[in-house]
Amino acid sequence: MIPLDGTGTGVDVAPGYRITAPGLVGTVTARPPRPPGAADRGPEQATQALDLAFGLSGFAEIMNFDLDVREVPPPPSAPQTRTAAGEDAFVLETPDLGPEVGQVVVVLDEAGAVSWSFPESADHAVEPPSTRGAGGVKRFVIRQSTPVPPAEAGERGLFGALGRKLLKVLVYPVVDAVLGPVTEHFANRWESARRPYLVRSFLPDSFRRPASVPLGETDWNRLGRGRALLFVHGTFSRSHAAFHQLPDQTMQELHRRYQGRLLAFDHFTLSHTPQQNAAELAARIPHGIDLEVDVVSHSRGGLVTRVLAGELADAGVPGLHVEKAVFVAAPNHGTALADADHMIAFLDRCTTLLNMAPPGPAEIVAGVLEAILTVVKMVGHAALNGLPGLTSMAPQGAFIERINAGRRPRAEYYSIAADYRPDRSGPFWAMVRDTAKDAVVDRVFGGAANDLVVPTLGVSEGSADPVFPLAGDRVHSFAGATGVHHSNYFEKAATSERLLAWLTGE
Repeated sequence: MIPLDGTGTGVDVAPGYRITAPGLVGTVTARPPRPPGAADRGPEQATQALDLAFGLSGFAEIMNFDLDVREVPPPPSAPQTRTAAGEDAFVLETPDLGPEVGQVVVVLDEAGAVSWSFPESADHAVEPPSTRGAGGVKRFVIRQSTPVPPAEAGERGLFGALGRKLLKVLVYPVVDAVLGPVTEHFANRWESARRPYLVRSFLPDSFRRPASVPLGETDWNRLGRGRALLFVHGTFSRSHAAFHQLPDQTMQELHRRYQGRLLAFDHFTLSHTPQQNAAELAARIPHGIDLEVDVVSHSRGGLVTRVLAGELADAGVPGLHVEKAVFVAAPNHGTALADADHMIAFLDRCTTLLNMAPPGPAEIVAGVLEAILTVVKMVGHAALNGLPGLTSMAPQGAFIERINAGRRPRAEYYSIAADYRPDRSGPFWAMVRDTAKDAVVDRVFGGAANDLVVPTLGVSEGSADPVFPLAGDRVHSFAGATGVHHSNYFEKAATSERLLAWLTGE
């Protein structure tokens, strides 16, 4: 264990690694990397899904640091280091391994929150970067704050002790052996190879499994014989992952009511806009097939659904007629997390949700995390221009402004949303806490109600467009229900009840 004395004097914590932490007193313990799949889950209790995702994405741990610290006033002469958001921070310096290797640091605190830290370029450094060693160093500025104690007794997250942080130093190849260099086109190449477009069957005995076989001629002809039910997933996901939590009895009943006409649309969520998604679906509907569908959408899938329903005059889908659509946690008026300034917070939040409350088996969650890690690589190389699928959800972005100034569709719209209320001893407290007040204040959303990813009222409200607000009997809100968040709607009984009541009226 290496002591930290709070003065801000740099401390060598392992060969080539240094921490400068004014205002933090305690110890740092260097730990060798934990082999993927090891029985010892490490002090962070790493999940199998995260291990699998690291392996799929080419990430490897090279060093871990366990911090057991408390905050104290720093000396007046101590260097002032702050994050881009203006928060007190400390600095981790790591060996620069050369231009062929990317580096990121994953920070886990004892409350369970996961955050990503990227190397600071020299022109943004608070002080000139050190050049110890022939290869120089990478410099990471990491948020310093330690959590306030939970107000309720119980499990305190990963480490079970206040003031604990784990820093995991990860590396990955800058040039993928199959997909090429990490540039603004990387997400498109990754989705083309790993997440191709697919219109698939979505039946009770298969909806929880990935699919690779598209609908055939017989399937399309059957779908055209009556109203069908289409499932449209959200960001980072695929159909089998997004709707995995729907109960068997719900899917069986939907199968009965729609006489087996259930299908799902797997699509790009990173590199294509909702308009491009709709065009790709149109290209896959055989000539001469006329479909009447109801839609169940999750998250960003709601924006794709609105394009399918004809809200944009130049982006409809000939031969597809949306009659009813249920938006589950759809960012119909955007989400602040999709702004470029909050992209890292978006990654932090989604990683934490999936790591601490996985909505399914490890292989399903790992697939979603793999998409997040693809974006991590791109953020590390300033390649945000290659992510129009994400930025289409920005509240002041061109897509949200255009869709909400579009035309009123003939479809009937319904919505399900939540105002997340954390258990103050649970894993997500660290993401939304305000350390100065005894209240939950989400720093990203400025205190507005949200489900950790999407604003609650943004799913069904709005006054400057022809579609919203939705009528009260077409809106369901989990307001004040502890523990309902963006990733677990479909396991809730009320979600199934609303889907069955709204879609078929039985």
